[in-house]
Amino acid sequence: MGIIVNPNLLRILALLALAAVPLVESNSYWLHVFSVALIAAVLALGLQLLVGMAGMLSLGQGAFYGIGAYTAGIVATSFGLPFLLTLLAGGIAAALASLLLIPLVKLKGSSLGVATLGFSIIIHLLILNEEWLTGGSLGLMGIPDPEIFGLNLAHDEAFYWLCLVILALVYVSIDRINTSRFGRALAAIAQDEEAARASGIQIALCKSKCFLIAAFTAGLAGTLYAYHSRYLSPNDFTFNKSIEVLIMVVVGGLGSLPGAVLGAFIVVLMPEYLRSSGELRMILFGTAVVVLMGTGNRGLIGLLQAAASLVLSRLPSFGRSRYVVRPGE
Repeated sequence: MGIIVNPNLLRILALLALAAVPLVESNSYWLHVFSVALIAAVLALGLQLLVGMAGMLSLGQGAFYGIGAYTAGIVATSFGLPFLLTLLAGGIAAALASLLLIPLVKLKGSSLGVATLGFSIIIHLLILNEEWLTGGSLGLMGIPDPEIFGLNLAHDEAFYWLCLVILALVYVSIDRINTSRFGRALAAIAQDEEAARASGIQIALCKSKCFLIAAFTAGLAGTLYAYHSRYLSPNDFTFNKSIEVLIMVVVGGLGSLPGAVLGAFIVVLMPEYLRSSGELRMILFGTAVVVLMGTGNRGLIGLLQAAASLVLSRLPSFGRSRYVVRPGE
């Protein structure tokens, strides 16, 4: 008879802890930062599906993030669409843009990474130069307050909870995908593409679907960012954003959804906590990232699971009873 650590219980406890943040933190600045962390977590979950589960190195997630943000900003300011329709429009626009990358799915490894990086640079240049549509270097301003059924969600606490709800929905959706037949096909492709093809898996189709889902998720995150900042600048959507999201996924742990969320919070919050260090802030942050990257593919989530197993293994046992950690994905 063992004592099982239920991963679903841990997820519920983590969700409740995040939901309680506005109740214990009244500072509007920190609520703003935590909202940005939640948006980054949505963005990282999409990339986790590509890199951690399908083994496809993509550096174009920042481009889809920008497409979703600017689509949301344009339809909200020009057409006055309500928030939910704008959210859907941002996701769909990013997903449609991902169809342009379908010819690239046959590429592997660094070749795919460089190709998607080029796509990210192209999108940034389009945002920067198409002033008639995006506002160019001046950016896009005047994005209205988010409202759902007449309820204004512009207040810091309300918008934080909105981001948390969308993060939870995206997490559950990708978790279901991961355990589905499609998810198992992606895992097979990541392990051995030739063996997967010999097993009858349609490689190009599965990779294209994966890009589509990841892009849609990035579009949702971009829409949330547009409503959160109320102002969009081309500098927010350079290829550096794609690198930043990749760091989130690797630091948190490849293949782990909790790891993607944890990595997003680490990358967003750590520079803020180091702000008092002045000019040394980014040096300390870079050093911390190098150290965290040294944890291997399992990342921080793997270290936490190993620590939990070690602690439980040293607890006193009764007869043949043992403590078992079953962390899940």
